Amino acid sequence: MASRSGQSPNAKSPNTLSVKEAYDQWAATYDTDGNFLQALDSIMMDELLPRFFSLLPPRPSVVDLGSGTGRNTCRLMQFREADIVGLDISENMIEKGKSHCQEVWDSLAPTPTLQRVSFEACDISSTEAMGFYNANGVISTLVMEHIPLENFFAVCRKIMAPGGILLITNMHSDMGAISQAGFVDQVTGEKIQTHSYAHTLSEVEEQITAKKFEILWQEERAVSEGDLEKIGERGRKWVGVKVWFGMILRKQS
Repeated sequence: MASRSGQSPNAKSPNTLSVKEAYDQWAATYDTDGNFLQALDSIMMDELLPRFFSLLPPRPSVVDLGSGTGRNTCRLMQFREADIVGLDISENMIEKGKSHCQEVWDSLAPTPTLQRVSFEACDISSTEAMGFYNANGVISTLVMEHIPLENFFAVCRKIMAPGGILLITNMHSDMGAISQAGFVDQVTGEKIQTHSYAHTLSEVEEQITAKKFEILWQEERAVSEGDLEKIGERGRKWVGVKVWFGMILRKQS
């Protein structure tokens, strides 16, 4: 969910908003502000989603936790025999997600097995706010940085069926140590940011064990010169820096 830019020492202090407030404002430009980490995540998701779906049962139920503007919810729709729910704290993001998914829906040839897609606004950091979705699979991409790890994995455990598969991606702590989520308000020119946690892999792995998940796959990713053509020049200053990590987990009984 994050846009990445370090702040110069002389820059005006950004306005810090709650996650909901920030993403409600960001929704208007989120898909067009040249976010290189989103672009890199999309490259990786093209590889990871087929692997994720290969681990799910036929006609699975899948939750996109922190679905935002539907960047990966739309990708889930390419796997037609799935029932999909997008969850996000920002109503404005959800409205964008609905619009994008409708465009994908309209482009797909009609078929009797075409999946159901729905969205719900809720506080995705709270188990008390979450329903029991009994999801066979959950994806959560570039979201975990905004949520305490204990809360994040407790929510995932609550919404997943036994043996369910969880695909997570997140900003790497090497990047989080010097940057955080933020954007420039196109009307006022004000820099807006929201709180981010620079979760380390060891901290993530500790919670994975505590919340009884099994790691099936994991990878860390640095930006390379070869990535710049696809992710844009804004990624150049991050060449050689680990900026992304991903994991596929299984919920244990």
